[in-house]
Amino acid sequence: MATDLSLLGEVFVISSLFLLAIGYYISEREHVFLGKRFPTKIGNQFSILGWLCLGFFWWIQVEYYILIKDPVNALICAAAVPFFGYLAYHEYLSIIWKSTYEPLRWLAAMTVVAGGIYFFVERVPLLAGWLIHLVAEQSIWLLDIFGIENTLGPIDYGEGSKIYRSGSEHEEVRVSIEGDSWKSPLAPSVNIVLACTALQSMIIFVGGVICTKAPLKRRFNAFLATVPPIYILNLVRNAVVIWLTYEHVWGVDTFFWAHAVYAKIGSLLALVVLAVAVFHFLPEMQDSILGVIDLPLREAPEGAPKLPFAKDMPSLVIYVIICGLILFPFGASSNSIIEQGIVVDWPLEEMYIISLILIILSLFLLCFYRDPHRVIEEGIVSPADGLVQKIATKRGIIHISVFMGLQNVHVNRSPIDGKVISQKHRSGGYTPAFSKDSDRNERLITKLDTDIGIFKITQIAGFLVRRIVSYIEPNEFIRKGKRIGLIHFGSRVDLAFESSGIKIKIKEGDRVLAGQTMAIFTPLSELSTTDKIIEVPKRLLSKLKATANEEAKNVTNIIHNIHDSVMNRKDKVSNTRREK
Repeated sequence: MATDLSLLGEVFVISSLFLLAIGYYISEREHVFLGKRFPTKIGNQFSILGWLCLGFFWWIQVEYYILIKDPVNALICAAAVPFFGYLAYHEYLSIIWKSTYEPLRWLAAMTVVAGGIYFFVERVPLLAGWLIHLVAEQSIWLLDIFGIENTLGPIDYGEGSKIYRSGSEHEEVRVSIEGDSWKSPLAPSVNIVLACTALQSMIIFVGGVICTKAPLKRRFNAFLATVPPIYILNLVRNAVVIWLTYEHVWGVDTFFWAHAVYAKIGSLLALVVLAVAVFHFLPEMQDSILGVIDLPLREAPEGAPKLPFAKDMPSLVIYVIICGLILFPFGASSNSIIEQGIVVDWPLEEMYIISLILIILSLFLLCFYRDPHRVIEEGIVSPADGLVQKIATKRGIIHISVFMGLQNVHVNRSPIDGKVISQKHRSGGYTPAFSKDSDRNERLITKLDTDIGIFKITQIAGFLVRRIVSYIEPNEFIRKGKRIGLIHFGSRVDLAFESSGIKIKIKEGDRVLAGQTMAIFTPLSELSTTDKIIEVPKRLLSKLKATANEEAKNVTNIIHNIHDSVMNRKDKVSNTRREK
């Protein structure tokens, strides 16, 4: 299983660097090759695949870091798919928005340069062995200065070719260092591997400096301010870890705390300080990094197409997805580790179950909060996807109810052109939206002034989240098909409008989509003179009734407010008299 993962990782890493390099080149400008035109979006598509391949490569490294009990690097690798998936998402935005984001291109170029250097050194055991042995010798030299005697062992290349080793693991090429006078026989020997050379840290700065568009002199100064200090500080780190291990400072866990915890924290702080130094010489590099950090703040250009998800989708959905993806490689590693007969004191199987639950939940939430494109048909259209639950006519008013199940899109649209007269929120119960008692549920009532009179839209909450989000405001004119709001989870939308001149095109039990024709009406401008004589008074009367009702409500509210003010004043006067 471990071998299979190594080979799979090899495919992922080579593919990622190749795809990112092509993506960077093509996304700069439109190219013509062999008579065929390659627009910049082709480069973005290559980059999407490259970022995803790189994410999966680091994802499958989690098992290795679990085995060596390195929780910091294990967690970093587990977060690779969410992180690089997010970069791929922004490459997709560059396609649909038809805009280039230079910080993202800089990051792709830096990844190709830094990754290419690192993986070339790692895959060539002779080259990796030379660097490892050099670092080990110099680390021992520092210990010798302080009179701490240690013995440097020979290079162990492990099994396989020394020229190129496909899918090689970090510990295969190593140099052992043993203390000549151990404080405790339980102290293990320390092995210097490629990760102990600070190659990863150095090439990050090398890649960033090379790929930054700045004068050569400033880039060279930035190189001198970062790479040599990283190398020297790493030698100090190695020497301190070796000394602490052989002194057995914290018992049998000394190496773990010294190497996996304190050394990692110290390295991180040092990198932050060096980053400040490099920004002094290369503010362009700082701008690129800040641009990558500001990716969540990237704004869509005017008129850009909307993503197929509700704009009020809770951020909780994203957190669920990220947590599920981070936990999954820990859990997925459990079977392989068990097959190898290795005992790990981490709850891997439990993490696997939790990750599957979170991933399934995230898929459900993404499905629920989707907001796909809808073709808006003629006439009065459906405000929602769902089941036509009721069609009835009472006192000249048509009532239509559309029930939305959990599988339906829950973004609602305006069924007709009109001006928003009023919006009224009413509290109530939270029974299932498909039940008869749902008429008493919490709701948002919107009234529109339309060509057929007053049109009432009632959005009814269900029994789960029980929240209605409105996208429109009073006095706003809305076009048919415009998104007017979102109802979280099970819910219902009711319509009420004048029946005169209306021909219903649906029946109870029909499945409808938002924007689909529900009824046909004839605008006043298309009516005959005889029909106008009959229809105009009806529609005018509907508007007058609605206006009168609103005015009556306003007057009632004013009276209630005056009454409350008078009663409050009276109570204050009474209290004052009692006190006297």
